[in-house]
Amino acid sequence: MSIGIVLAEHHPIVIEGLKSLIEGEPDMDIVAACSSGAEALEALREKPADVLLASLGLPDMSGLDLLRTLRVEELGTRCVLFVGSIGDEDAAEAMRLRVEGILLKEMPTRLVLQCIRKVHDGGRWVETQSMTRVVDRLQAQQNGRGEFLDRLSPREQEVTRLVMSGLNNKDIAATLSLSVGTIKIHLHNIYEKLGLRSRLQLAAFAREKGFD
Repeated sequence: MSIGIVLAEHHPIVIEGLKSLIEGEPDMDIVAACSSGAEALEALREKPADVLLASLGLPDMSGLDLLRTLRVEELGTRCVLFVGSIGDEDAAEAMRLRVEGILLKEMPTRLVLQCIRKVHDGGRWVETQSMTRVVDRLQAQQNGRGEFLDRLSPREQEVTRLVMSGLNNKDIAATLSLSVGTIKIHLHNIYEKLGLRSRLQLAAFAREKGFD
């Protein structure tokens, strides 16, 4: 059975090149070739495909927004971001969204086909050279998150999450079915453990450590 592919790319010359490349492969079939994120989503909702090959900069939404929608709607399509370049923040967000592939447009055409096949078979394709520093940063953040969590009890972690969401002590107490006085005690203990002085510092520190 052939690999069903949806293309999402707004440059006509690029999408025509991809179509020409893929149509020559006996094990691949183009389900839809779209010039916008909305068209790609409509195509995927109407007829699920195996792999989505999407540009990062679509006219109506970013490739990341398209990937995020795939995850929310659980469409089951595996996604490859096809990029000219990608910044650290976008790469980190793609990793958090569990993207299956990030492929640079400068790669030889044979690698496009290899990437599609590998992703379809359940693997991941990430350009090592462009992603090493991002992976290192995410790993460091994850390590910091683990150290952060080790310092707090499960209840203190719950309080921290609610502080990050912007709730005051009264609302946190109501959410957790505790008294305001108990919440103040928890916050005092959290501040002591982390060497902080305020809820603003706590929220900023927790976000820096990747706590969510």
